Amino acid sequence: MAKIKNVSPFGDLDVPSLGIIVKLGESVDVSDEAAASLLEQPIHWAAGDSAPVAQPTPAAPDAPVAPAN
Repeated sequence: MAKIKNVSPFGDLDVPSLGIIVKLGESVDVSDEAAASLLEQPIHWAAGDSAPVAQPTPAAPDAPVAPAN
């Protein structure tokens, strides 16, 4: 068993393959295989004992956008 933590910027996550909903910031025990698969999505999952990963903020556009007429 492995522990994974929901660090998703989208909040709570439904994991249909496991039949669970994992709340933001919550850690859950899953099989090693499920953990390996979910940890391939680092924007959503981290190892259960990890601190939340800060998400980068989008860069501002280079030029201002003209208002629509």
